[in-house]
Amino acid sequence: MKIAKFIMPLVLAAGTASASETILDVAGGARMLYGYSDVATRYEPLNQNNHYPASGFVYLSAEQDFDNGYSAAVYLDLMAASDKEIQNFNNGSWGKEIYASISAPWGQWVIGETFNAAVQLAVGAPSAEPLGVNNSDIVDFISNPNWYRRNSTYTSFKTLNSTNINTDGVAPKISYYTPEFYGTTVGVTYTPDTDNRRGLVNRFAKYARDDAYVLAAVKETDLGFANLATSVGYGIYYKNDKEFSAGMALQRGNWTVGGSYRKTYVDGSDYAITTNSNDPKAPDLFDNYREGEAWNLGIGYRFGPLQTSLTYFEAKAENTDNQDKILMLANEFQLNKYVNIYAAAAKVDFRGENDDIRNNNKGYAFVAGVGVDF
Repeated sequence: MKIAKFIMPLVLAAGTASASETILDVAGGARMLYGYSDVATRYEPLNQNNHYPASGFVYLSAEQDFDNGYSAAVYLDLMAASDKEIQNFNNGSWGKEIYASISAPWGQWVIGETFNAAVQLAVGAPSAEPLGVNNSDIVDFISNPNWYRRNSTYTSFKTLNSTNINTDGVAPKISYYTPEFYGTTVGVTYTPDTDNRRGLVNRFAKYARDDAYVLAAVKETDLGFANLATSVGYGIYYKNDKEFSAGMALQRGNWTVGGSYRKTYVDGSDYAITTNSNDPKAPDLFDNYREGEAWNLGIGYRFGPLQTSLTYFEAKAENTDNQDKILMLANEFQLNKYVNIYAAAAKVDFRGENDDIRNNNKGYAFVAGVGVDF
């Protein structure tokens, strides 16, 4: 990891202040789901009805507090999963993320394998567990031909899978966040190498090893009758694309309504989208997401141990007919401090660049499961 050599010097630099307390923490969890999918008759030969995805996570951290508002921390996140349609962990089906942070009165530095500032500060549609509205795991139950990643083959995103600027995934990076000022926090991120398995970039693309800059901000406002959060983000991915995102969430009592939007476009000096290719590792339209848009909208309600949300996500390509539509009702019930029960239903419509059955999918999915946290 190119950036690793910067982590420990920056963490140790915080030691110039007097140490006061060290905090070690271990947390984690597991999600075990069952889903039944019912696709349109045309797509039944290419789909299975029953799915059993499972995932597990372990989070390790060590934080050192110092005097005068200084602190430093290192983190190691471990993850594994089975029966996943899109293998989007950092190292395939099994993965890890390691990063460090330094907090001071003048802001916070975060170095290592994390999402960029535009993702960290983003707000939008509320979403109950376990599938999510952005980069939704509903595709574990009804596959989306527009979104594809396999450890031994290739990566192809013909449409955006999120309204967050997630092109670089958790590729090693450096981020800085300002202190909150009149309800506003600003963040900036530099990523030296955008290729990452939790992002959108195909590692065989000509621009896969190029760098990126992301600028973002979030503002929270008390309107009296409700609380409003708004966010914006802008990304420059060298020789890849330019990206813009914006979102809002309005909360009043137990209710939250929100939405977000993202636009990507290829600059005139960037590489063109791959419309025709003879390379099986970089097939036709594998980087079609670079000219497109995505938006989501949702309403959520929380009452005691119950959280429910109704969300809609749509993404479409600018120059082709590729399009995704996901309407989802999700429910999460906290049985106790360790166990959560999930139930969700979704209707999806995934359209390809042509009428080929392999480039399209459409139907309903019904999902239930349990989550365990410690």
